[in-house]
Amino acid sequence: MNDIFGLSMTYIAAGCLVVTAAILALIAFIAIRNPVMFKMGLRNIPRRKAQTTLIIIGLMLSTLIITAAFGTGDTLTSSITSQIYEMAGEADEYITWDTEKEAAPADQQVIPLARVDELRQQFAGDEDIQAFLPFLTEQLPVQNTRTRLNEPAARIVAFRPADTEALGGLKDLSGRPVTLGPGELAVNKELAEEIDAAVGDQVLAFYKGTPVPLTVTAIVPNQVLGGSFQFRQVQGGATNFEFLSELTARGENADGVFVSNRGGVRSGLDRSDAATAKLEAALEGEPYRVEAFKKDGIEMAEFFGNILLTFFIVLGLFSIAAGVLLIFLIFVMLAAERKPEMGMARAVGAKRRQLVESFLAEGLGYDLGSAVVGLVAGIGVTFVMMAILESAAADEIGLDMSVTFAARSLIVSFCLGLIATFIVIFVSSWRASRLNIVAAIRDLPETRPLNPERATWLGYSRAILNGVVAGGITAISLLAALRFPGQAPLFLLAALVGLPGPWLGMLRGHNFGAPAADRKSGERAPAWPFILGVCTLPFGLLVIMGYALALLLVRITRDRKPESMPGWLLPAGIAIAPLGVVLSALQTRGRAVAWSVGFGTVGAVMGALMVQWGLEANQMFLFAGGVSLIFFWVAATLRYFHIHERLTFTVVSAWLLALWYLVPGKKLDWLVGPLEGDIEMFFLSGVAMVTCGVFIVVYNADIILPVVEKLGSRFGRIMPAMKTAVAYPLTSRFRTGMTMAMIGLIMFALVVNSTLNSNFERIFLSEESRGGWDVQLMVNPNNPITGLRATVAGAGVDTAPIAAVGENRIAYGWEAEVENRDGFENDDGEVKEFSRLTVIGADRDYFQNTEISLKARAAGYPNDRAAWGALADGGALAILPASVTAEPEGFGGPGEFTDVLRLKPLQDGFEPFTLGLRDPGSGNIVTVTVIGQAKEAGEIFWNGMFVPLETHKEAYPDAKGQAFYLSLGPGMGSRQYARTLEAALVTASAESLQKVLDDQQATSNAFMLVFQGFMGLGLIVGIAALGVVASRAVVERRQQIGMLRAIGYKRGMVALSFLFESGFVAASGVLLGLLLGVSLSWVLFTSGSVGEESKNAGFTVPWLNLAGVSALAFGASMLMTFLPARSASRVPIAEALRYE
Repeated sequence: MNDIFGLSMTYIAAGCLVVTAAILALIAFIAIRNPVMFKMGLRNIPRRKAQTTLIIIGLMLSTLIITAAFGTGDTLTSSITSQIYEMAGEADEYITWDTEKEAAPADQQVIPLARVDELRQQFAGDEDIQAFLPFLTEQLPVQNTRTRLNEPAARIVAFRPADTEALGGLKDLSGRPVTLGPGELAVNKELAEEIDAAVGDQVLAFYKGTPVPLTVTAIVPNQVLGGSFQFRQVQGGATNFEFLSELTARGENADGVFVSNRGGVRSGLDRSDAATAKLEAALEGEPYRVEAFKKDGIEMAEFFGNILLTFFIVLGLFSIAAGVLLIFLIFVMLAAERKPEMGMARAVGAKRRQLVESFLAEGLGYDLGSAVVGLVAGIGVTFVMMAILESAAADEIGLDMSVTFAARSLIVSFCLGLIATFIVIFVSSWRASRLNIVAAIRDLPETRPLNPERATWLGYSRAILNGVVAGGITAISLLAALRFPGQAPLFLLAALVGLPGPWLGMLRGHNFGAPAADRKSGERAPAWPFILGVCTLPFGLLVIMGYALALLLVRITRDRKPESMPGWLLPAGIAIAPLGVVLSALQTRGRAVAWSVGFGTVGAVMGALMVQWGLEANQMFLFAGGVSLIFFWVAATLRYFHIHERLTFTVVSAWLLALWYLVPGKKLDWLVGPLEGDIEMFFLSGVAMVTCGVFIVVYNADIILPVVEKLGSRFGRIMPAMKTAVAYPLTSRFRTGMTMAMIGLIMFALVVNSTLNSNFERIFLSEESRGGWDVQLMVNPNNPITGLRATVAGAGVDTAPIAAVGENRIAYGWEAEVENRDGFENDDGEVKEFSRLTVIGADRDYFQNTEISLKARAAGYPNDRAAWGALADGGALAILPASVTAEPEGFGGPGEFTDVLRLKPLQDGFEPFTLGLRDPGSGNIVTVTVIGQAKEAGEIFWNGMFVPLETHKEAYPDAKGQAFYLSLGPGMGSRQYARTLEAALVTASAESLQKVLDDQQATSNAFMLVFQGFMGLGLIVGIAALGVVASRAVVERRQQIGMLRAIGYKRGMVALSFLFESGFVAASGVLLGLLLGVSLSWVLFTSGSVGEESKNAGFTVPWLNLAGVSALAFGASMLMTFLPARSASRVPIAEALRYE
């Protein structure tokens, strides 16, 4: 892929390389400057090989997810573009008739060969345009007389040999030139496989019911010269130009003209814009249009690749978020494990900075290892996903999937994984280095120094001031600049004022910021921010400037700190950015700051901006995200003022959860108006709801203890193990909550995806989709059938199994227009009088036997049968498809309508209204009255407006599309009868409607399996987290284990206690994700937020699927805990009691 999210992949790769180089340079600087701490960090990696392996497996996930996402995008893009380049060859544009410029009957929509010769002379020697290739084309049934195999819709083309010389001429599969005479046919590779053709075979092509004998003289590649015009319908062949012209009575005319640009198959694409502009200018005032079909195809491939990439990235964000939590948890656990070691290092003179450097060295070792493993694993996962898709859905996709990885994509995947992991490691290392030396040496819990300003308005104001200065000014200003672009220069200036802020806290705590009495001589200010700035140029200039200003400010204020500061100055500093920066520098060194309140307030201000922006722009992401930030600020504030912590987080989380159910469920539209969202809401809702759920569970899980006690009568022997299993996780809410959130996030994503997909399959792939019919017979447009029963009987097929036959005549969207009654805009912003829509004309038998359900009926039609019966009786009546009133919103996004008809939603009992049907070929308009709208289920086979057959013939007399639908009697299999019909009728293709539904179901299941597997990778994170926590628990509770054994616990009870403990956390995470996922899916589906078709459609839960996923997650978690549990049970009692 060349672009992602509108950004060039080349620039993204370059940026990632620069940042990665900066990280490596920073670590190299640490190694050179302080090799002892660097080696101390690295030596921990091989010390515990099992733990290192577990950490790398957990950390690799970000790289794996990104690699697999880019791999799928590259594969799809490469597969489509390769097929387009192979099919188009050196043809880049084509010229054809434009009915919007001039209406004309289908047989008159041609280009005179004399006009093509004029264009060739006009552009002779042009720097962009090389050649013009006029062509004739017909879609004909072709039958191999030797094998009796047939293809009912082969694309037969003809080019003049002299015209094709500029492109190297027509060649066979071996590269030999092919010259075609009258009655000769060169079949392309796809058609040859379809009818098992070989050189020398005699074939029959049927034109208007007349068989035309042809001799196969060559087999050619699937290219435009060989009849491959569309990449999902490539069966075709080439014949002699004069022969086809005489057969079809085209005379000295062509159906269209291919244009070849100068350059090769790929390089010619660079001239497409210039060539198109020149051709349009030359054809100004003539009824032709120029299509840059190769360029459009390549852009479409990029578009589809980006869609798949975006989808996988959004799904992968759940796993990446869980991975971030795991990294943080791992380093918290490592810090706890090495607490005495770090305390002794600090006692003998090591500084906090050096502890951070040691952790960074160790972290980079894990980071590089996990990035390499993740890259390799991501490549493997991509191969597996593509293999599943190709094996299960190759025919539906219509592509030869060849797994491809662009070098840029691999670079970006590796670097992004490394960068994301390193950032979290850096934050975790900084947090781990903040310890009390004495408590660390004695391995005692950290004690927070008493804060005299705790729970006071003065302390609250100071916390807000520090939060605003330490990044809040810049963050709020940048968001405001985006929100109010007219005032962007002012806000960007404010952002520059805030640049020194993030460095002030670090410098205040450093020797450089100490007053003269406490400052040690000879120690300089940290230099690494300057190195970071140089390595990340040009953006690093902002880092250098901000740090330089911070050094200057601290240098000026460090010996001038006031004895006290007036209380009113703090609010003034919060409101006035420059004053706030100065006040932050003047603070007393070492004063405690409630950072959660400070950053929470910054989040609340940004949240308020997002809420206002979201309401004005009708964007749910901004509104819901902003409200969520405000709610978390409320919780942090109440906690700061010592409001009951359990009550605070339970109530605030419950209210926020309620909001997340109400807004997507459209229950607050009366207050906030209709809000639109897209796939990004999937991730945001998951993070917000799972966070709320975790808070509720960890603060209220102790209510389970009485329930556990009541189970004692049934499980008396294992009751002690069960009680300790519930009690221990609640003593460490941070670890428990983090682990629960990891599992809950992934389960939430899996449950929502599975549940919504299952319900949509129920709507679109149910028995109702067949409309009461069993077999579909598509007739070749050049060989219409009159009287199907007689035709079938004449072909020697028994018609007794046929219970009913209905005929459809079809005018497709490119040949039918319908009045744009409600004035919706096209994609270019233009409101056209008529828009495109497929119109289906059906005969009386079809309307009398169809069972397609209606979602809305006009007044006067009490049931579906009454509406269909009215069409059966004739008259200018119509029934609309469901898609014309689709208004995707909520998680589905606003949708992208081109020039396809769109109308306002209809309610049952609506007043009948009229629509004009216009034939773009003649300009003729026929008016029909709309009396109903079909349900979505039937659109898989009938995605168009229904009108009586006579009305259709009057409106679109040149429409050639024809289909028959058969209802079979009991005992006759639709698949078998469809095969019999297709073998007997050369000019038609027959399919079992049930087989089509089954194939669609298989494709849907294949995609679902891939998505579930992709998201399920995140469960590795939660499982790894449980393993890390369990392993650490064995070390931490070694003495408690000895005491439990001493008072009578047996080895089995100790092991059970650890297993039950992990089981409690895993089950809580699984059930949390399950409950939230199912409930949100119900809200979204029943409210119509994921599509109007889901309203009143009922709701089902795929319990079997969800049970399997839940059991897999829980079982894997238990397996990961087994080894630590067994290790705990084997701890010697005496040794454990002496352990300190």
